[in-house]
Amino acid sequence: MGKRVDESVILRFYRDRASRVRPRLPISLAGMTLTTTPLGLGDAVILTDLPRAANAGGRSVSVHLPSVHFKTLMSFNPFYEQPMTPFWVAADALRDMYDLGNGHIVQRIRRAFGFDVELEPSGCLVVSDAFRKPGNVVLHFEPGAHVAWQKQNIHPRAREVYPESLAVLQDFIRSRPGMHFMEVGKRFSGLDGVENFTRQPLDLTIRRMAECEYFVGIVSGPLHIAAALGLRCIAVINFPAASEICLPTLKDLDQVESEWFYPQATLLHQDAGSDMVPLFSSHTLAAAFDGEVYPYWSARYLPLIHEHL
Repeated sequence: MGKRVDESVILRFYRDRASRVRPRLPISLAGMTLTTTPLGLGDAVILTDLPRAANAGGRSVSVHLPSVHFKTLMSFNPFYEQPMTPFWVAADALRDMYDLGNGHIVQRIRRAFGFDVELEPSGCLVVSDAFRKPGNVVLHFEPGAHVAWQKQNIHPRAREVYPESLAVLQDFIRSRPGMHFMEVGKRFSGLDGVENFTRQPLDLTIRRMAECEYFVGIVSGPLHIAAALGLRCIAVINFPAASEICLPTLKDLDQVESEWFYPQATLLHQDAGSDMVPLFSSHTLAAAFDGEVYPYWSARYLPLIHEHL
C-alpha cells in the first residue's frame, strides 16, 4: 500500500462514463419539510444534517420522519427545531427524479435546499460529554430490511460479511491487544475479544459509539451514525464492483449505493479489488487502519466535488 491516487485518475474515471440525465429541480424548497419514504435508521440519520446547514445559513428548516429512531436521533442534534411546515418533500424522491449535482446524498440535499455544501458530508449528532478514546473500534454487521430487495436485484449476498471476512477480522482483533473492540446491533457475531454491546437502546448505542475512533462494518444505520459522530469509517462491501467505484462521486452514474458512500471513508471489497477499493484481506484491513488505503484519512480529494465534468 502507500501509493497515493492522483486526482487525474478520479477525473478520468468520471469523464469516461456517461451520467444519468435528469431535469433540474423546478421549484424552491424553502418552507418545505424534508422527510424520506424509507424509515430505516440510516435514512433518519441523513435528515440530521439539514438543520445544521440551515443554522449555518441563518435560516430555519423542518425535518421529520415517522420512525422509531427519529426522536432519539434528534435529541443529539443541537440545531433541530420541532415545528413542521405543511408541505413535505422526500429526499429519496428528490434524488430519483432530479439532478441535484454531485456527491453524497447529504451534499445533494443541501444543494436542493439552497445551502452551502460541505466537503465532508455526514449527519449531525453531538454527544457533548463524550470522550473519544484512541484505539476504540465499533463493529456492525447486520443489514437493514432493504437488503431483501438488494439480494434479489443486485447481489445474492448483498451486505453480508462473509465467514472468511469474519475470520480476517478475528485475526486482526487478536493482533491488536492495545485496541478495544465492541459490537453494536441486534445480534452478536460471537467474535472473541469483542465487547458485546448489541441489543442496547439507540441513545446508549450512540453515546458508546461517540467514544470510539473507528467504525468497521457494512453500509448500515450504524455506519451513518459513525460518520455523523466523526469516526474514521471502514466499510466492508460487496457491491457495486470495485472497478465501478470511485470517490468522491463526481457524476450521478445511477449506481445503486454510490450516493451513500462517504468520500472521507475507506471501502474494502469482499469479491474483488481495485486501486481505490482494495480486496478485503488481513493486509488491506491493517493498512486501512494505518491510513494507507484511499483516501488515507485525508481531505485532499474532497474538493474534487466542485469539478464540472
